[in-house]
Amino acid sequence: MSILVLTSDTLIGTPAAGNIEYSSPIFAATPIGTQRGIVPTQQYYRLDSNLVGSNVNTAQNIFGVGVTLSSSTVYEFELSFAFTKSAGTTSNTIGFGFAGTASLNNILYSCSGVAITSSTSGPHIGTVSYGSYAITASNTNTNMQTVNAAVSWAVLIKGTVSINAGGTFIPQYTLSAAPGGAYSTVAGSFIRIAPIGASGSAINVGTWT
Repeated sequence: MSILVLTSDTLIGTPAAGNIEYSSPIFAATPIGTQRGIVPTQQYYRLDSNLVGSNVNTAQNIFGVGVTLSSSTVYEFELSFAFTKSAGTTSNTIGFGFAGTASLNNILYSCSGVAITSSTSGPHIGTVSYGSYAITASNTNTNMQTVNAAVSWAVLIKGTVSINAGGTFIPQYTLSAAPGGAYSTVAGSFIRIAPIGASGSAINVGTWT
């Protein structure tokens, strides 16, 4: 087995096409001119079967797992997931956020989602049911609301987070009321997260001036 090991160092002052560099926490490559870019090194989790939630109004883990992140590091992340339920008509809204032992310097993420009430299978062209952004890890309520017994939600969340002290980072959701039937996170739902730089200043990789 062959292993290539790079020693972390400061990125060179003037990159050239073909350069590959490692400056912890990122790998960088320059494909053309001096246009250096970050090489994504994503931690990835995908559900292979539905994860059944609980009929409660307290925080629940979206994927059933959390990821351990490093201190003094900025990460970008993306979550693409679907919820489905087939019972319960108590009106409820859904809030999203992040828990865990990591402490944060700051976070910002945006959300979009589509409601499907006719069937849990696709494809569907639905109406965007909410759009929002959040600057806190605490669960942020959205206008995702339903009284339908059978409903599915397709959700996309993208953002960045600056970690102060390292620890776990856990995506979660909270219902405003127990709906009478639990939601499940649908198989194929995934989260990916990758470091993009050190915390404490703006991330600047490339030809930004």
